[in-house]
Amino acid sequence: MLYGGARGGGKTDSLLGRAITRSLRYPGLYRGLLLRRTYDELDEVNGRAHELLDPIGARWRASRHMWEFPWGGWLKMRFLQRDADASRYQGHSYNDLLIDEAGNFPDPAPIDKLVATLRDKHGVPCRQAMSANPGGPGHVWLVERYIKPAQPGVPFIDPTTDAQRVYIPSLLTDNPALLLRDPKYLQRLRRAGPAWLVRAWLLGDWNASPEGNVIKLEWFKRYQGEPDGVVAVVQSWDTGIKPNQVNDPSVCTTWAVTRHGAYLLHVYRERLAFPDLRRRAIELAGLWNPTHVLIEDKGSGQSLIQELRDSTQIPVIPIEPEGDKVSRMIGATGPIEAGKVFLPTAAEWLQAYEGELSIFPLAPHDDQVDSTSQFINWARTSLVGRLFDFDSTGARVGTVLDGTSPSDDDGGGYGSMHADDPYGGFNP
Repeated sequence: MLYGGARGGGKTDSLLGRAITRSLRYPGLYRGLLLRRTYDELDEVNGRAHELLDPIGARWRASRHMWEFPWGGWLKMRFLQRDADASRYQGHSYNDLLIDEAGNFPDPAPIDKLVATLRDKHGVPCRQAMSANPGGPGHVWLVERYIKPAQPGVPFIDPTTDAQRVYIPSLLTDNPALLLRDPKYLQRLRRAGPAWLVRAWLLGDWNASPEGNVIKLEWFKRYQGEPDGVVAVVQSWDTGIKPNQVNDPSVCTTWAVTRHGAYLLHVYRERLAFPDLRRRAIELAGLWNPTHVLIEDKGSGQSLIQELRDSTQIPVIPIEPEGDKVSRMIGATGPIEAGKVFLPTAAEWLQAYEGELSIFPLAPHDDQVDSTSQFINWARTSLVGRLFDFDSTGARVGTVLDGTSPSDDDGGGYGSMHADDPYGGFNP
């Protein structure tokens, strides 16, 4: 079940109330797990839990981060800071899985992994319930799973997993106690953001979208299988600084360049300390054998550039960012809108990538956007862009870029695209 939509609809209370009622229905047998994305978020939920659970005699076991109900059964309170943390729950058994603010998860993979912990030897029905608002990092996958397949309140069967699902919308009017105690909440909500976001939060409209959004997913072309005629493989790194949840992750997008356009082959995204960042950059270069590796020349990227140049043969190209993030992405939209950028029809990282790009610049993180705009803007001014008329506002195939025509060399004017000539005959 997904319960959500408007802000202030009582989503967190609904999950805590669900735990209470199910523990009463199955006294002594209830085994619940409530998750939030970060510790700070979980701390906020537990504050509300004290208000609801203390009066009924439930006992908080701080050392175990768990509520024990007076009639038996318990509810664990946890946070899933990293997607890989879901593996720690292997071997656990629960009959109730509660995900508060599921829209903060850009990828459903860790939640899906936890579904395997839903089992009960006493015959208690196993259930999963989530809450969410529109507009978060997980907006895309939530819409695909819960909003599009059926009308609100109508259960349906997922054709892939055979799981029964239902979306139950929440509205601010479903929580009259909030409006009574805080009558100005609605007024503040109307001032909380752009019109599309206010509509999403106020009406629970999952189809609301940013007005004048930078990137539209329908601009991208799609491909299946392996791209043909690859002449260059380019990796574009946007590096984070610290391996903490509050910081942007490090991202490496890997692109295949052909005469038809640029094909996104892979997206790697993880929060890394610098030694792990260096190690992973070497591993990904070994995996894809790139002819060009773009690294933003600031912050931890500067150290990575120096380390790779000193100790490897990886064809590193430092990129000095110009302007702000939004202007860089706007500068990269021309080739996307012109149909020169291809995404795969399916990939495990695709939903998170599309979700971040589609709501940029309103997403909480923009590392995948930065990696993408870095590649496109570099390609627009390099010889690889001449292969497929990449710069829709500048040079065209057949025009002179460097004093020679495209037929002046054996490679049709595109330069060497091999690892021993990483710049492709072009000095960026």
